[in-house]
Amino acid sequence: MTSSPFSNGVTTHAGRSSHEAWSPPLFLLETASGDDCLMADLVDAFDTDTSVRIQRVRAALAASDFSIIRMEAHAIRGGARQVGADAVADACQDIESVCNLQEALLVAARLNRLQELFEEIRLAMSSYCSSRSLNPSVPALGGLASQ
Repeated sequence: MTSSPFSNGVTTHAGRSSHEAWSPPLFLLETASGDDCLMADLVDAFDTDTSVRIQRVRAALAASDFSIIRMEAHAIRGGARQVGADAVADACQDIESVCNLQEALLVAARLNRLQELFEEIRLAMSSYCSSRSLNPSVPALGGLASQ
């Protein structure tokens, strides 16, 4: 799989993740205008919000509440697009589509993939911030894997 020059999503090249090269989309860089604290806050907000929403999706899946799953996936998708996490956004769009079938096993498989992609992008965001001496409170990889 290749990535477009305009995509900041997690893609793989010869089995290797390219998330190490994540950087904020241009409009975020322009919005932050060099304010490192603002960029760290945006990364932290995406991490926190997405973590909570993934937990809600898991709870809704346990209750077979596909409307909540769709709503939470839609919200995650919007936030992911804003920060350039296109692979996360695409996974959410897939979850939204599968919700129409109301098949819990299909949703669960896609939710697991979303979790993997989210863990990759949060690690990439943390690496980005660390390389610029920003200090987001992004937890270590694996914080949600068992939930």
